[in-house]
Amino acid sequence: MSALGQGLGAVLAAASVLAVPPAVLAQPYPSKPIRVIVNSAPAGLTDVIARLVTPRMSQSMGQPMVVENRVGAGGLTGAEFVAKAEPDGYTIGVVASAITVAPQLVATAPFDASKDFAPVALLMSTPLILVTGMNSPYRSVAQLVADAKARPGQISIASGGHATMTHLMAEQFQVQAGLKLIHVPYKGGGPALNDVLAGHVPVYFDTLNTSVKLVQENKLRALAIVTPKRSPALPAVPTLAEAGYPEVQGMAWFAIVAPAQTRREVIAKLNDEANEALKVPEIRERLLNLGGTVEGGPPSVLADLIRSEIPRWGSLIRERGITMQ
Repeated sequence: MSALGQGLGAVLAAASVLAVPPAVLAQPYPSKPIRVIVNSAPAGLTDVIARLVTPRMSQSMGQPMVVENRVGAGGLTGAEFVAKAEPDGYTIGVVASAITVAPQLVATAPFDASKDFAPVALLMSTPLILVTGMNSPYRSVAQLVADAKARPGQISIASGGHATMTHLMAEQFQVQAGLKLIHVPYKGGGPALNDVLAGHVPVYFDTLNTSVKLVQENKLRALAIVTPKRSPALPAVPTLAEAGYPEVQGMAWFAIVAPAQTRREVIAKLNDEANEALKVPEIRERLLNLGGTVEGGPPSVLADLIRSEIPRWGSLIRERGITMQ
């Protein structure tokens, strides 16, 4: 073939490609495995939720969803990895509410939760519950507050660590009740709860999922739950609002996020699949057994939650001088 013929052939080939509609050229999403970054340790609640929901999503989409734990800096390491990933839908994150808190505890935040993530789906939330040991003298919030005011700076309150949700709730409670308690941080919620059970520390704001069975079995006493209405799991436990402190609010929540600028159709696909997974009876039952409320809904639900959480906790962090230690 002459050089001219070869040139014409190349032009015609290119023209034929251009004539194909973009929808035909583009591969449907997803066309390869999806990395699911969990910014906390294996077997933690965020990890458990990720491994409950993603297999059903994977099965429906026909591609593996590979869960990968990236731990460090109070969850910042894994969340930053997602925020800076290619926004193609093949790296997403299952994260907890700490993504709205942790960036406000460091001098230079590695990401802005309201700008650097594309919200995908809110999966589950779990309230916090104020608990005390069975040998504790406290049988109500009123008794605790009265004793704490009579003995300022002498009563301890546990947390799962500096700047965790359990710590923030303890600080918020002190502000609203006008108390001065001794904060005792532990390396995780498990050790904190164990010391409350043993009577070494009198009170602790635990997540409902880890305390509910202990309360039901009369191994732990619940003073109040941080919810607008009483929990069906513990209907005899009053809300903190009933105890006189409606301003104390907050919950732990878990969600799927993607890097900002991820295409809308990809977000919509992931959101649809997440919502379908949450409808599966076995998955719903497992999440409810974890003491959670199954959430779901459009991405805007998660977006609104993130926008409201950042100023709420930022104000408390600055007022109380909370740092990541």
